[in-house]
Amino acid sequence: MNVRASSTWQHDTRKFGPQHALDSQSMDAWKSAPSEGSNPMAYYEIHFRRPVLVREIRVQFQGGFVGMDCIVYKKKQLHNNDDSDQSDNNEVWEELEEIFMDPIESNDNQIFPADVDNEESDPCTAIRLEFGKSSDFYGRIVIYSLEVWGLELPDK
Repeated sequence: MNVRASSTWQHDTRKFGPQHALDSQSMDAWKSAPSEGSNPMAYYEIHFRRPVLVREIRVQFQGGFVGMDCIVYKKKQLHNNDDSDQSDNNEVWEELEEIFMDPIESNDNQIFPADVDNEESDPCTAIRLEFGKSSDFYGRIVIYSLEVWGLELPDK
């Protein structure tokens, strides 16, 4: 699994990089840099090694540094005959409409379940959380723990 984020506090990925949000056993965290100018948006991506059916997202923010106005996207594998302008190595980002994330200002672990039936859902190869704003005046976001629960599928 690989992770990426829009920014890291003081460009110090060793201490504050996005990988720290996936380690729920430590006090390390992903800390974003302050938002710049008129673009407050920040994002956090998780790239899986195989297709996954996402069933739930669990996240723990630091109070005062909560990512708000969140939209969850999934990277979906396209079929070989599917042509798209958004194609990147035969994959495309689209909104994961099954999960509605509306984080509250809290240090507590927050759980966002998918509203989906097994027959309806499409697997994804990555998810992206986009935050339109932060509860912090300077636009910083701190995530202590981020977990994606679901089903891993075999590669096709």
